Amino acid sequence: MSLLVTGNTVVDIVFPGVKRLPEWPRHTESTPDNLVLLSRAPIMTLGGNGANAAWVAARCGARVELHTRIGPDAAGRLARSWLDEAGCEVRVAGGSRAAGASTAVNVTAANVRHGRATFFHPGQPVAMPSGLATRQEMPSWILVCGFPHPPLPSIARGFRGAIRRGAFTALDTGPILGRPWTLASLRPVLGSLSLLLANEYELGKIAGTANPGEMIRRVRRVFSGHLVVKRGAKGARWIPASSDECFDVPARCVRVVNTIGAGDSFNGALLAALDGGAGFAAAVRTACAVAASVVASPDGVLGMKPP
Repeated sequence: MSLLVTGNTVVDIVFPGVKRLPEWPRHTESTPDNLVLLSRAPIMTLGGNGANAAWVAARCGARVELHTRIGPDAAGRLARSWLDEAGCEVRVAGGSRAAGASTAVNVTAANVRHGRATFFHPGQPVAMPSGLATRQEMPSWILVCGFPHPPLPSIARGFRGAIRRGAFTALDTGPILGRPWTLASLRPVLGSLSLLLANEYELGKIAGTANPGEMIRRVRRVFSGHLVVKRGAKGARWIPASSDECFDVPARCVRVVNTIGAGDSFNGALLAALDGGAGFAAAVRTACAVAASVVASPDGVLGMKPP
């Protein structure tokens, strides 16, 4: 039993409780206008949809392989050390010393309402692992996430071969930082997909409606697998495969420190719980609890508490 995660790796730097953003000066000096003194220490932690999910899954007991992009720079060495410590087997697409390779870095200023102003260097995109369908050892669970996601045709090809060999395939649709997918564009992937993961905002964009019930109905017309909708402070909604019935799992009530990485942590904990033999409802409850521990931690994803 093992989990293969394809997605990006990022070093996250978060400045919490920021009251204002600095202004651009017409000079190179520091002034009260272009310098903001912060009373709270920054959060430096692991980021990236792929790395977060992989790190959490490994900490929850799963055997994890992460297919990602990490450069030979200082940020890459830091991210790699965190992943190695958790026990993730890291496979760097194109090699960590490929020409021009750089590690993704995300710098976020968050206000007291957890609104964000963000600077993001995305590094290089992650492609689907080559030869997935012909691997000698097929992973039991496969998660593909962003950012950016591999092209949909390559995801569809990889999933078709994997599901024929008995793998459980999962796709997380976020984040939406450009033109969103549509249900029509996702059709080639949905036919070989076991689990679709999205938050309410993402699913609404994909389905073309802001109504929670209607977005699920529209997805069901083209996809019969498991659907999990992440709802932030309201927890998660699970719609079992081949069913229209919704099961709501509440989130744990915690003091929110930082919300970045909670959804990715949910994904990793969910698949690790399924890999460990939990039923789907129990796995969703575990994932909600793990995501809450990340939200409440001053260390971000690295402060995750295993179930």
